[in-house]
Amino acid sequence: MTKRSHNKKRNVGIIYEQLVLKLSKALVENDKKTFKATKKIIKEHFKKTSELYREYRLINSLATVNIRETSVVPAILDETRKAVWKINNRRLNTEKSRLIRAINENFGKSFYSTKVSNYRNLATIDILLSEYKKGKDADHSTILEFSDKVTGILLSEKKSSNIEEMKDPQVNNLVVKLMNEKFNKSYSKNLQSDQLKIIQEWTTNGDTPSLRSMIKASKIMALNHIKEYKTNCDNPFLGSNIDKVKLQIESIEVGENITDSDIVKAMTLQEIIKELSGDEK
Repeated sequence: MTKRSHNKKRNVGIIYEQLVLKLSKALVENDKKTFKATKKIIKEHFKKTSELYREYRLINSLATVNIRETSVVPAILDETRKAVWKINNRRLNTEKSRLIRAINENFGKSFYSTKVSNYRNLATIDILLSEYKKGKDADHSTILEFSDKVTGILLSEKKSSNIEEMKDPQVNNLVVKLMNEKFNKSYSKNLQSDQLKIIQEWTTNGDTPSLRSMIKASKIMALNHIKEYKTNCDNPFLGSNIDKVKLQIESIEVGENITDSDIVKAMTLQEIIKELSGDEK
């Protein structure tokens, strides 16, 4: 099996995740210059009418969707192939070049060293889509090889341990530490789907009823998970610490205008939800 070449700078799935990670880090560190520059790049280059956005949606859906029935995979891949053919490839390549130039001018080549946890999956999907684009000139063996790999991605379980495992004392300590420190520490983890939705809405549309609903829902869900977790926790020390975190969350209110701080808190709430539920969204 030969090793396939892959240009990560032109992989829309990887670039988008790196941009969102940079944006979230700038939010937490109150780096207004970097935040403004990153937000501008996302807003200008990933418009919903752009070919970049259309390809990103394809890559992201294949990387994140949970499929349980093997029988539906061929249909998904066939629809993906058709969707790829509908993308204007010449326009897409022009948009990618403009995106890379904007990133280089604002952040330099070190930007591309940002680690993305699902890099391998995103690279695999990108190689398959690139082969689909060749149409009749596509290499059949490559199509077969990477269709099989993408099938594995589609069928893979995309969530972590369940809440029962949270009863382990070592895990408990990590959760409490996370909840107590997350409001003040820099964001370095890769983002989950609900966090991405919050960032996308904020960067694309700003202060909207939809964004306010996301923040409100994050607060309610976090409090519900804390209540459930406390019910199953028989450690008095951890229980008292959880109460402190509960008070912090209850105090979160969105003012007349949504600020960067509100977005950081919403992402933090989603991280708490993920840790307590055991879901990898």
